[in-house]
Amino acid sequence: MTVPLQSVLILASAATFAVSCQIIPDSYLDEVFHIPQTQQYCAGNYDVWDDKITTPPGLYYLGLAYVRILSLFTTSPTCTVKALRSFSLVGQLSVLPIVLSLFPVGHHHLPSRTVTLLQLFPTLYFFSFLYYTDVWSTIFALSSIGLSIRATQASWFSVPLKIAVGTLAVAIRQTNIIWVTYALAMEVLTVFVYPDEKGKDRADDTWFMAANARLEDVRSPADFVNAIAGAVVRVWRGLRGPTKGPKALKIVCSYAPILGGFAAFVVINGGITLGDKNNHVAGIHIPQIFYFATFTCALAIPSILSILSQTLNILFFRPFTFAVVSGMIILAIRTTTIAHPFVLADNRHYIFYLWRRVLNATPWSRYIFAPGYAIAMYIVFARAVRKDKILTALVYFGACAAVLVPSPLIECRYFIVPYLLWRIRVATLKAEDDDERRENKIAEYVEIVWYAIINAATIALFLGYSFEWPSEPGVKQRFMW
Repeated sequence: MTVPLQSVLILASAATFAVSCQIIPDSYLDEVFHIPQTQQYCAGNYDVWDDKITTPPGLYYLGLAYVRILSLFTTSPTCTVKALRSFSLVGQLSVLPIVLSLFPVGHHHLPSRTVTLLQLFPTLYFFSFLYYTDVWSTIFALSSIGLSIRATQASWFSVPLKIAVGTLAVAIRQTNIIWVTYALAMEVLTVFVYPDEKGKDRADDTWFMAANARLEDVRSPADFVNAIAGAVVRVWRGLRGPTKGPKALKIVCSYAPILGGFAAFVVINGGITLGDKNNHVAGIHIPQIFYFATFTCALAIPSILSILSQTLNILFFRPFTFAVVSGMIILAIRTTTIAHPFVLADNRHYIFYLWRRVLNATPWSRYIFAPGYAIAMYIVFARAVRKDKILTALVYFGACAAVLVPSPLIECRYFIVPYLLWRIRVATLKAEDDDERRENKIAEYVEIVWYAIINAATIALFLGYSFEWPSEPGVKQRFMW
């Protein structure tokens, strides 16, 4: 008799949570801001706000609702560190699988092993044991995108749901406005650009063919221009058609309140950032894309191993292109690399050591990785998703760039939604081919083991080892993502 992966995950997570709360019973790092703020709301002090908090209060209102529900079943205090941490774990184990079911694989849902794999994604899984914004921010961002992909099947009842989900996503983390915009773009593509109206839009329609071209069909940069032009024409035709008017109105009603409300917030607030604005100033940090691509390849190595040799062969036979791209990457590193004070000073995070001992070990060390970045970029944004449509790939890349490039802080938590969307897409595309489906099944089981090893190592290090800063004697510091 086989033991379901979900059962193993739940039991292991529950045990880890119990040990974690026993070893670290008090608020740690960012919890020092999140937990007291939620406890103020629990006490009815809605006018109290910590000015050091940089995100909106969405998580705190959700946390308040959660502990109110808990209080119906116990007489013990519910607005505690342990209870609030459990809110993240409940989201990770119970709600995230439901959200992932929104992403179709043909006429089916994602397989249970893929769902388990995504739940185990190390950066997200680690923070499911702490009261951080990451789990619920991810849940609502993915929900917004999942609902947009199913737009052709949705009724008018989906409109208030999309508004609520998108608003909550942005209310937890401001940058989720980009993922709401991504959802809008995907809904436009799903409703107006990609549909084949009962076979009328086949090879005799040049614009349909251009808009539905795949990455593997690209022969020159002109193909990207043609795809965009095809999308514009398809949308224009759709808006003029007699049946698409209500669908267009549904899209407007679903996203205009969110985008309009966010624009008003930016005007009133004087910017996107709340609280500590001096340490969260947006800039142009192009290497973030390179870091993300490399991070993705490292985490998804079991799934990309089969295409790695193909990728190297392709680049080997295109030395000039490879050299030019590597040169452009070096230029981007030289002109736009940002060394944020948090990265330089906070030795509790892995990135502190990666920066000091690898990326910035010598004046030239950051540049020697340029060829590797080029390979990682090609794998993540092209080769691994070569069967994806050009427009889908462009929208995804644009959203990733919009989320990552403005951030001066190198933070693996910012990679969570981009990575999960990429991994979902890879699983979906491989499911369309019988040979790749079988190969992907094996790769995913190996990847689950790989994630489990990473999670075990990072959580064990976090719980099992501590150190103190001379400036804060008696306060235990711990290593984390």
